[in-house]
Amino acid sequence: GFSCDVEVKYQEMDVKGHLTRSSAGTLVFDINEPESLNGLSMQWNGDTITLKLHGISFGVDPAAIPQSALGQCILGVLDGALGTHDGSTVTDEGLVTKGSSASGEFEIVSDPETGNLLKLRMPSAGLTATFLNFKLTSA
Repeated sequence: GFSCDVEVKYQEMDVKGHLTRSSAGTLVFDINEPESLNGLSMQWNGDTITLKLHGISFGVDPAAIPQSALGQCILGVLDGALGTHDGSTVTDEGLVTKGSSASGEFEIVSDPETGNLLKLRMPSAGLTATFLNFKLTSA
């Protein structure tokens, strides 16, 4: 797994927070900005989303909230990147891997030496994510 800070531009939203992935198919996104969402934690397990805010937790149908597509996109890309992709190219930005997931075509930019994620682009979803302070975690 891994954890990192993330800055996301998703359609008209700018969101900042912390991502934690403990195993394949799971993702936790703790939101810091915008202020109106500070403290919100979104947890995906592949099928459902659990929202947590101020100690209250409830399950949500992913189709019910458009922001859930953000996590679904990231989750799909991370799982997709481990599977089939069109190969990688080293550029000035880093190691660029192109592929596709259920959410659409994507590009992942990673550090060619460490493998750490740097950036994710998914133009069809209007999504760009920049990863900072990337740390691998052991299960």
